[in-house]
Amino acid sequence: MVQAGLGVTVLSEAARPLIGPDLVLLPLDPPAARRLVLSGPGSGPWHPALRPLATAAAAHPAGPATAEDARPGRATAG
Repeated sequence: MVQAGLGVTVLSEAARPLIGPDLVLLPLDPPAARRLVLSGPGSGPWHPALRPLATAAAAHPAGPATAEDARPGRATAG
């Protein structure tokens, strides 16, 4: 819809490589931050390809948990 000129969206800067040359990214002012978590099966092993991602994420821990993180349906890898 954005590419067709019918709307706007909010994206992470990580999406920059996916944005076509005819679209622009404008920074939010003030900047917005999100805490990301990994989620996977609790009753079995995760896919081996996730190990490097989990290792990298563990090397950069997030700040303290918030009430938003604790809402029902949220799961964390432990």
